[in-house]
Amino acid sequence: MMNGSQLKYRVEVLGDRGGIERYGPFNEQRAREFFEVEESLGGTARIVRLEEDGLRETWRVVTECGDWGGVPRAEAPPSQ
Repeated sequence: MMNGSQLKYRVEVLGDRGGIERYGPFNEQRAREFFEVEESLGGTARIVRLEEDGLRETWRVVTECGDWGGVPRAEAPPSQ
């Protein structure tokens, strides 16, 4: 069983219509595997990591591929 605290990564893929599709949460290895598949297909993808500073949570871009153009570098996670 995987420790939930290790699932701090997600992969964001820029869709054909400019929307961002989010996959995860993943551990770092799984996120990199998912990202490498998107990269090999010529997609526009990025890995983002959840960072917690007390009560505040932010997503930071770890690596990306493709042309993100004017898409924000990091966004708040979708509310649940």
